[in-house]
Amino acid sequence: MAVKFFPAPEVEKIAEDLIPKYHEHLINFQVRIRYVFIDKAPKSKGKEIWGTCRKISGLNAFLEGGGDDDEAFFVITISHDVWEILPHDKRVALVDHELCHAWAEVKQAKDEADADAEIEQDNPVKLSVKPHDLEEFACIVRRHGLWRDSIEEFVEAALKAKSKEDGNAQGHQSTVSGDAEAV
Repeated sequence: MAVKFFPAPEVEKIAEDLIPKYHEHLINFQVRIRYVFIDKAPKSKGKEIWGTCRKISGLNAFLEGGGDDDEAFFVITISHDVWEILPHDKRVALVDHELCHAWAEVKQAKDEADADAEIEQDNPVKLSVKPHDLEEFACIVRRHGLWRDSIEEFVEAALKAKSKEDGNAQGHQSTVSGDAEAV
């Protein structure tokens, strides 16, 4: 059975809300992003792929632009079968996650002496797919602890988020039971 792709306006709407808040560089560099669904979540190494962010450039960008434009852009693909079962807050997190991969920055010239000439003649924006902040296995953390700064930073962020989540849950629970004020 062939894989089917189709437009994802719900994903685009969420992205339009998130970009000004957390991904302003995409506005500053006028980055074009297409949003599509894939009918069924593909698997890679036994794990479902809920979403991807890909940079489209060269011939593919030229063909997508109808032959008039070959400027690079991003495509965010979301697995529709997963999307359908996710609650709204998880959908927002998934779109935000994929937007974090879409990176844009000013191109750096190869040689400082010709920096101005090279950048002005060429498109001054460089697009790239940004990797995750943390690349690690749970078993390594169990065996060796927080052995790299990136792991420690990630754990601190996770604990802070969990604490905030627990505080919100307690505040909501207290309000319902009438034991204390809402947080």
